[in-house]
Amino acid sequence: MTDSVRVGFIGLGLMGTPMATQVLRSGFALTVYDVDATAVAKLVAEGAQAAATPRELAERSDLVVCMLPHPDVLRTVLLGPDGVVAAAPAPTAVVDMSTSGPGVVTECAKELSARGVAMADAPVGKGPWAAEKGELTILYGGDDATFAVAEPVLAAMGSAIHRCGPLGSGQVIKLANNLVSCANMSVLAEAYALTKAYGADTDVLVEVMPQTSADSWQLRNTLIAKILQGDLSPMFKLGLAHKDMRLILELAESLGTTIDAGRGAYRWYDTALREGHGDHDWGAVALVNPDAKR
Repeated sequence: MTDSVRVGFIGLGLMGTPMATQVLRSGFALTVYDVDATAVAKLVAEGAQAAATPRELAERSDLVVCMLPHPDVLRTVLLGPDGVVAAAPAPTAVVDMSTSGPGVVTECAKELSARGVAMADAPVGKGPWAAEKGELTILYGGDDATFAVAEPVLAAMGSAIHRCGPLGSGQVIKLANNLVSCANMSVLAEAYALTKAYGADTDVLVEVMPQTSADSWQLRNTLIAKILQGDLSPMFKLGLAHKDMRLILELAESLGTTIDAGRGAYRWYDTALREGHGDHDWGAVALVNPDAKR
């Protein structure tokens, strides 16, 4: 048993469940919280303890890890009336591994700091397949003291940990990464739609692109392997991609940077979300048409 750090894990979704499982299997004492009782029961069966509220979880933990679907959920879990900030005694540190954006992380850090709780951000790269193997890429933003507490736990979940800079830096690099990734997926949808609209053979397009500089992970692992096979099961939920693209646009606007490609990509995700694909794989953008008359 690794008893130097008691870990609390909040958020047991598609990513959070395998991440928390890796922490538990690495020997850490683990307490979990999620609104999904089935997800909690799965971890309890593995040996974790369950908490009824984020506050109760924090009271039992030295380090609280969050993996949540939306910045508003993170704010509630950390700062709400029954949240982490209300815990007594408070945990040593909180690490947000969600993709939440630097703004909410900074806001929460300020409130937690007033209670003597440090905060860092450590969003992740790769997907559930890597989380299940403990091979995530982790993007840490925060100070050295918090990193010293968090590093052994992060190492249980990831094969590469990158120090990105001060608090919020991990979020910014993750959003920049997702800008490229999500825009790539949307331009594949655009290319496919263009070919189909003309009446050219889309099968040839799909055969040719992997042989040229148009090749990409999204092409091989999403468009070809999933979407064109009729498989919409989420490897990365479209609703989360939409949320990330919105955060990217907001961040770029706040910094005054150019975001033309991002705005174009966002239209595809926004259309797909409104057409009911939020819980489907992000590649569902290939099934919609942002310019269709409504």
